[in-house]
Amino acid sequence: MTAPYPWLEASWQRLLATRPRPAQALLLAGPRGVGKGALALAWAQALLCEAPLPDGASCGSCAACHWFGTGAHPDFRLITLQEKTGKEGETRMAVAIEVEQAREAVDYVQLSTYRAGYRVVLLNPADSLNLAAANALLKVLEEPPLKTVFVLVSDQPRRLLPTIRSRCTRLDIGLPPTDVAKQWLDSQQLEDAVTLLALSGGAPLDALKWADDAELNERRSVLEGLASAGEIDPVTLAERWKTIGIQTWHTVAYKWLGDLLAVKLKGSVRFNHDFADVLKQLGTRADLPRLLALVKNHADAGRTLMHPLNRSLQQQAWLIEYRHLFD
Repeated sequence: MTAPYPWLEASWQRLLATRPRPAQALLLAGPRGVGKGALALAWAQALLCEAPLPDGASCGSCAACHWFGTGAHPDFRLITLQEKTGKEGETRMAVAIEVEQAREAVDYVQLSTYRAGYRVVLLNPADSLNLAAANALLKVLEEPPLKTVFVLVSDQPRRLLPTIRSRCTRLDIGLPPTDVAKQWLDSQQLEDAVTLLALSGGAPLDALKWADDAELNERRSVLEGLASAGEIDPVTLAERWKTIGIQTWHTVAYKWLGDLLAVKLKGSVRFNHDFADVLKQLGTRADLPRLLALVKNHADAGRTLMHPLNRSLQQQAWLIEYRHLFD
């Protein structure tokens, strides 16, 4: 079995080399959209495989691999964000991995394994552990039961408790070289891979998501509004953005601010090449202290994106701050 994606081959070989004595707490860290989750799953399957290949990779055909492929392996547990039902019956994704999930994982690893091999617990995204959940895991991460492996996947490892990070062997997964990412995207029959890679900050899996026409149209709607700068009507524009996914809006606006900041600091546009001329004009006009403050506030707001607050009011307030950048 090869690495899930070509740019992960070196990291995959490093993991396979440790299969005889794997790290019992492994942290896969790096930017979103580079395949860390797929790498973690491949590593879990390799550890659980009962007829591994000579290099340590999974065979893909034994009973354990079959169970893993169907999501039914009794010695594998995935801890992730769960859907929750609100008081009015609406379903939404939780904003954190909660303490009950962590305690369940702790209880799970105290049991005997079903197949007398490894047991693997995968936490993804590990940086979504709330404080109580992280504390519940600390002891078992420090002294995992025999043949138990924890794999933590994180886009933002600094959000993990230092005590969690210190208990893990860390493997950093960086962005692939542009030519490697472009070649892979071309193999997926993706048009204009260079532009989409720029939009995704060089993350090929995010670039693939941007290929969806609906998301590209949402992006253009956001950027055309932001390009108006001082002429923005916050109430009207926030109303127009109501149908845009909150994660899409946050990502698009954040990268727009990043490009404005780059221009202001005499750099070049990185993400939004198709709006480069507008960004160059606005970047020179923007007030630097206000721009820095808005970038920081926008990054912090990403932690509570799914919180049930009044979205229109939030965006109106954001747009008022944005408009003041160009006073």
